[in-house]
Amino acid sequence: MITDMNDKNRDSLIEHTRSLVRIPSRSSADGGEEGAVQQVVADRMRELGARLHTFEARDIPGFFEHPLCHGPWRQYDGRPTVVGEIGPSDAPALLVLAHSDTVQIGNPSEWTVDPFGGIVKDGAIWGLGSSDDKWGLATMFVILEALQAAGRPLNKRIIFASTIDEENGVGNGMLLLHLAGVQAESALYLDGYRMVVLVGNMGGSTLFFSPKEPLSADDLSSHENRLRAMCDELSRQREHLYDRPLYRENITRRSSVAFMPGYGTGPAFKIGFYTFPEDDKDSYLAEIMSAIQNALGDAAASYNVACREPWFEPSLPPLDTPLIGYLSDSIRSVLGVEPQMSTISKQDSFILNNHASIPVVAFGCQPNLNERGAFHMPDEKIGLEEVWNGCRIAYETVCRWLAR
Repeated sequence: MITDMNDKNRDSLIEHTRSLVRIPSRSSADGGEEGAVQQVVADRMRELGARLHTFEARDIPGFFEHPLCHGPWRQYDGRPTVVGEIGPSDAPALLVLAHSDTVQIGNPSEWTVDPFGGIVKDGAIWGLGSSDDKWGLATMFVILEALQAAGRPLNKRIIFASTIDEENGVGNGMLLLHLAGVQAESALYLDGYRMVVLVGNMGGSTLFFSPKEPLSADDLSSHENRLRAMCDELSRQREHLYDRPLYRENITRRSSVAFMPGYGTGPAFKIGFYTFPEDDKDSYLAEIMSAIQNALGDAAASYNVACREPWFEPSLPPLDTPLIGYLSDSIRSVLGVEPQMSTISKQDSFILNNHASIPVVAFGCQPNLNERGAFHMPDEKIGLEEVWNGCRIAYETVCRWLAR
């Protein structure tokens, strides 16, 4: 069933990614602006022959009351979820998805290119969301194009979904899919890094530190240094917990309690922390709060500290899920290397893994992490070869599933 992709597909992938980057679709603590990009996604899926279904949060009964809904008071109108299907409507389904929203631009002065320019230079596509996750949206388009060009009738169903609110909504985008009744044998989530087969995810949440009264720059600097040291120490204490399969290569291994500065009018500081399936969330939160008190001493009373709710839940799908093997074989075929498998950090796949019985396998092609040009960083970019190989791997995975 696998048909090789060609230069036309490569050119289409690059142009789709660039075009999507040019459409702002940032989500925020207040809401989001995904509407314009979702309209483009819907139009393209319809042009490619998919049966289209779009809905907003207010169309889904029970969403705002659901315990996993993050911020039911936030703005959701004008932010549709887009679902397109091909293949027989009553056939077994594979869900292929990506999220349409990006992070905010934390510090615009640190960018050396237009975040919405979608330019190509130095062998990469530059712009906000290029690697997280507009390459994923573009890849869905190209998979649709390639299957259409092959001209073979399908005996299975593929559901393509573009979700909202991943960056700021915990699991809201996935929750909307679940509550809308989307069902599939498994899901290929085009959101990951380093061509790793990502199964399951860590749990955890984020603490927000907001000063009760204005603090001096010296005080803020002192508190930041103390909290950074505290986070480093807690991370060291938990590093041994990663010494087991699927966690050993998790990117949070040395930063399971991570200090993050705030930006603009938001909180002064943030601390993100990660949990394992065996962690008791209340006990672990109490441990962290005690460490904060010890680190800041009397200065701890200068802050209101809020914990983001709901937490991410740790999850792990069955390791005999066939999609894991299809993705692994596709990596071997395209890259000629043995695939690496790991869990991911706090990702919204827990909604489908834990609550919809849809095992999720995540995958992405961002080569660098935690440095300039990576996702969530200034001058975000994705290499042309990386994005092309990532698309080919995703396409081969879909073809292997169809041929099973």
